[in-house]
Amino acid sequence: MSMGKRLRTLLREKKFITSMGIDTPVHAKIVEKAGFDYAYVGGYDVSLALLGLPDVGLITETEMVATARNIASAVDIPVIADADTGYGNAINVIRTVQNFEAAGVAAIHIEDQVSPKRCGHVAGKMIISLEEAVGKLKAALEARKDKDFVIIARTDAVAATGGGLDEAIRRGREYARIGCDMVFCEFPSADLEYPKRFAQEMHKAYPGFPLYFNYSANLKWYEFPLTTFETLADLGYKAMHVSQACLRPSLLAVWDYAADLKTRGVQAEIDLEKKVLKHPLGTINDFAGFPKVKKLEAKYLPAEEVEKKYKGATGL
Repeated sequence: MSMGKRLRTLLREKKFITSMGIDTPVHAKIVEKAGFDYAYVGGYDVSLALLGLPDVGLITETEMVATARNIASAVDIPVIADADTGYGNAINVIRTVQNFEAAGVAAIHIEDQVSPKRCGHVAGKMIISLEEAVGKLKAALEARKDKDFVIIARTDAVAATGGGLDEAIRRGREYARIGCDMVFCEFPSADLEYPKRFAQEMHKAYPGFPLYFNYSANLKWYEFPLTTFETLADLGYKAMHVSQACLRPSLLAVWDYAADLKTRGVQAEIDLEKKVLKHPLGTINDFAGFPKVKKLEAKYLPAEEVEKKYKGATGL
């Protein structure tokens, strides 16, 4: 079963599926081991983690595809990747779809922003015409080799110049009409009124059509504590991720450890080692997969070579 088909099966069999925004294979492994249904590779996440740059269209298709390939290879759960604007016009989109599909991901989403794009929750977004967006998405649908590869159409019209909620609904309906597998609308706040109305209007035209939701890190959800995954699923959102869900905790933890190491020196490292040993993650070597490598060596390498490699050896 292809990863696209596995994703479609999850969407069909579960009320909703959730994930965390990731940027590296190691984060993907954590997400998988924690029991999430899929992994989501975010453009903002990768741009900041890989380049140290903000999400303003600086990350390239080559960099995103390479990252997505490494992530998909590291886990056995479906991977959804952010393909930004498709990295050009409809002709560029064809190659983008083929490259992501060849990388082993289950799905991508393509947005209707003007290129160079920017993060969906910062000011200054602009959208292309509906006609151009439809052409790009048609190209994407026809470019895939595996028809189970999922094409998600994203609209940033709600908060974009010249847009608004009515425009987002108009675009979402058109993207569903031409055959996109799912529609993803970015919303400018954590207030449920926009996503509620968007879902209602989408389902008036296309009952039960699957919608995607970004539980964005930038929207102050603490002001709306009743907005749960279950609440969103009741509105008709079938898949959702928390953006930068790996990047933000990692940044906080590394910052705190750096400050501690600078202040307390080696005692900070000793305390960290003790904490790691007690953590459910276990030792870093085990998590990385050294025991699996050792088993494979015993299975495939000459017995005398394995004996020589480990007899009297020291190390963890």
